Amino acid sequence: MLERRQVTGTVLAGTLLAGTLLAGTLLAGTLLAGTLAGTVQTPAAAASAPTPSVSTLYREAIATTRSWSVHYASSSIQSKVTLLESGDAGPASGTQTVLTGKGSPTDNATIDVIGGITYVKGNVGGLENLAGMSAAQATVAAGQWIEFATDDTAFSQVVAGVRSQDLAKELALKGPLSVGSPRTIDGSAVEAIEGTQTFGSKTTLHVVLYVRAQGTHVPVEEDSLNAKGKPTSAEHITYSKWGEIVRPEAPRATISIGPISSA
Repeated sequence: MLERRQVTGTVLAGTLLAGTLLAGTLLAGTLLAGTLAGTVQTPAAAASAPTPSVSTLYREAIATTRSWSVHYASSSIQSKVTLLESGDAGPASGTQTVLTGKGSPTDNATIDVIGGITYVKGNVGGLENLAGMSAAQATVAAGQWIEFATDDTAFSQVVAGVRSQDLAKELALKGPLSVGSPRTIDGSAVEAIEGTQTFGSKTTLHVVLYVRAQGTHVPVEEDSLNAKGKPTSAEHITYSKWGEIVRPEAPRATISIGPISSA
């Protein structure tokens, strides 16, 4: 902080300065003091900028997630079942790799959504548990790319979570929302938004969504919390590479299910 000082005339060894010179020096001091005062006020004004409300932070986080592209990685454990997901989500297309299983995740699937067509490939367990196929169907189709219309309701659970709009639905919090303690994640200052999420039909978790404090308030991380406000293994998601280009290439499918349309 700059210190204000009154600039006065200089007394030369026993000689009084002329009145005109002294007045000019005092005037210069007054102008200098005014300049210093203006310099002091500028940082104070910047520091007083209001922090966005929790509703503003949350609204912007959801809006950017729905319309931007992003890389994500998540892990969760529910009823001793581990679910690991990672991928790149865009507004119309996206890719996702899924691993799941009770205890150690042994079932897997890879999902590519490209506009109106979706492709999925997995092992027997992955096609049963993630694509809803019967054991007989999964055994025949395992290891092959399967294509179907993205809007086919029979496979809605496969498509869910792959595109940006799906991510926005998954990270959505229920109110009342509150502001948690700000922190730093991977070198970036973040604000915390706390709320709840419902998993399945019964489990409701206390969740915190961290969003970037500066610039556009995009999500950075989301964690489930226990009663003491500490992170749990029920949910952990990280978001990065906002605005990346997501253009997956269509694999060569060997199995088609239902009417296929790229419109």
